[in-house]
Amino acid sequence: MTRVLLLLTAGCAVVACGSPIPATTAPPSPNAGATFRSADCNGVDDADVAKAAGGTLFTRVVLNDAGCFWQENTAIGDVELGMGLSTWWYRGSDLDAERTLERHTGRTITEVEVNGNKGFRASDHNACSVYLAKGGDVITWSVQTADPGKLPDLCSITGTLAQLSQDRVN
Repeated sequence: MTRVLLLLTAGCAVVACGSPIPATTAPPSPNAGATFRSADCNGVDDADVAKAAGGTLFTRVVLNDAGCFWQENTAIGDVELGMGLSTWWYRGSDLDAERTLERHTGRTITEVEVNGNKGFRASDHNACSVYLAKGGDVITWSVQTADPGKLPDLCSITGTLAQLSQDRVN
């Protein structure tokens, strides 16, 4: 038994005091594997939405782990139009796949960067979305309306909310 302990101790000493083993792979980059921090509505609340959209035109109707949706308070008669403002967190998503989908809708694509995270803005007359990627995650902010004349510039709304979100979850 004493011999076994002596051998184990000697073996540990050789490993601990031995020469360093050269690295066979490069160290990971500082952002490798980095993702966004989780927060309700990607870090933005109802007051932030009201301020960015210029009033109380939106009411939050969805809050879950993937994101939030604020319904636009507009209707034709008794029928809600279903337009609104949303933010979603796509874990393990591909920014290029999202860009392709937006191109297929006919929206104009503009490359953007917010707080070091690359992405794009997709827009047309009635909608504007901002997509930002970090690691394997994509966060998007989108506004769609039937009457853009009642709102500030749609891309200024999503741009403001995307910046707030990045400041809080990046």
